[in-house]
Amino acid sequence: MSMRLGIIWLLILTLCTSLISDVLVDTIDGFAQKSHLSEVFTSVIIIPYFSNITEQISAVIFAYKNEMDLCVGITVGSALQVSSFVLPACVLVGWVVGEPISLYFRSYESICFVFGVLCIGAVIQGGTTNWLVGLSFIGIYVMIAAGFWFHEVEELSNVSNDVNNT
Repeated sequence: MSMRLGIIWLLILTLCTSLISDVLVDTIDGFAQKSHLSEVFTSVIIIPYFSNITEQISAVIFAYKNEMDLCVGITVGSALQVSSFVLPACVLVGWVVGEPISLYFRSYESICFVFGVLCIGAVIQGGTTNWLVGLSFIGIYVMIAAGFWFHEVEELSNVSNDVNNT
């Protein structure tokens, strides 16, 4: 396969993914109401899980083949890409189109983020791991998901007004 054909396929698949993402965003509210889930749980747990399913499957396959460098590269690389590029890009695009996006997170979201970073950092720093660490991470994910299940939607209009006024 030539480089030109590969780039054309990449562009076609990117366009299809963009169209499917638009449909997904348009149906979040209806899905959350029909399934009696909060919008917070749907947008923080359900959508990221299903949108990253290919990365998760790839990581499990590489872990099964004992190629841990690839496994860690896929999982940590994806998280770094979202936190260092996607989120700031969303803020900039929101600014350009006149829809300001605040990076103000409430305490539960901030605690979950810091806790996740510390746990991943501890495992990566150690250099080795086993099945019990993996089981612990699944337990941590379930606890965070349960917290977002009971998480109430907080009014952020005062916060966004304060951020816009500064």
